[in-house]
Amino acid sequence: MNKLLIAALALGLFASCKSGGKKSGTGAITFKEFRQSFADSKLPYKLTPELLASRTGDSAAIDTALISQFLVDTLAKADFPSGKVSYYPLASLTGKQVNYLVIKAEDKNTTVAYLCFFDKKDHYLNRVQAALINGKGNKKEYFSIDSKEMVKITTETEVTPGHTGTTENFYSVEPNGNTSLIMTNSTGEAAPGQLFNPIDTLPKKNKFSGDYGAGENNLVSIRDGKDAKSFLFFISFTKESGCKGEISGTGRLTAANKGEFKDKDTECGIAFQFASGRLTIKEIGGCGAYRGVRCLFEGGFTKKK
Repeated sequence: MNKLLIAALALGLFASCKSGGKKSGTGAITFKEFRQSFADSKLPYKLTPELLASRTGDSAAIDTALISQFLVDTLAKADFPSGKVSYYPLASLTGKQVNYLVIKAEDKNTTVAYLCFFDKKDHYLNRVQAALINGKGNKKEYFSIDSKEMVKITTETEVTPGHTGTTENFYSVEPNGNTSLIMTNSTGEAAPGQLFNPIDTLPKKNKFSGDYGAGENNLVSIRDGKDAKSFLFFISFTKESGCKGEISGTGRLTAANKGEFKDKDTECGIAFQFASGRLTIKEIGGCGAYRGVRCLFEGGFTKKK
């Protein structure tokens, strides 16, 4: 074999090693490949406490070196000072001005989710802690992003058993990844053993208006709308399995004793059937953004005196 042929073979081998397929080894993948490990999701999006707490296989864990490469090496330092933390990919979201990655970090006692912002050239911009479950179980956070890319972070704190305070913070996201607090909504603290009803003090003169219950932890509250064909509602329930749901909005009467709600930001829809002192609700669209994955907005409720 002559020297020229040997040189050609060596050059070809070098070229094939340099450009061949997906590279292995820490730090050797592209951001596109890194992002493909996340579930491709669409807005609106909600991360519920149930989803955050669900078990993720160890095989799906992200190498910490990739966190440093594509994000920032101090991503979870404030929440996990020991540094013993595992990362898992949850969701990839495409926005109009920025894109998002949702990453779960956990150790034996705490689980946190970070909402990370990237520009359209895949450059990391910023992150916020958007969800939390701690080992003590007295505090939890979860978040949602609506179709207009408004981020809502909800914090529930149990002051005493059955005594919970809830705060909702609404943020806008700027093209540079900075967030601005738009509004804070605090529902206050419910009395022990009672639900907090945010529309409780509104007028209830219409014949269907009132509170309908099914046990201590299940409530459908109906209040007067702006006209005879509309009504305001608030629904909150807790199933025996621990699955929870909560939603509020404006419904429309579609018949003498029937009403319907259709969410503008999601596919969620709820049908209302009124009877003599009774109310039946049924989910007619996917309302997963407002409840756990193992329960639905459905059931019968009795009007309270």
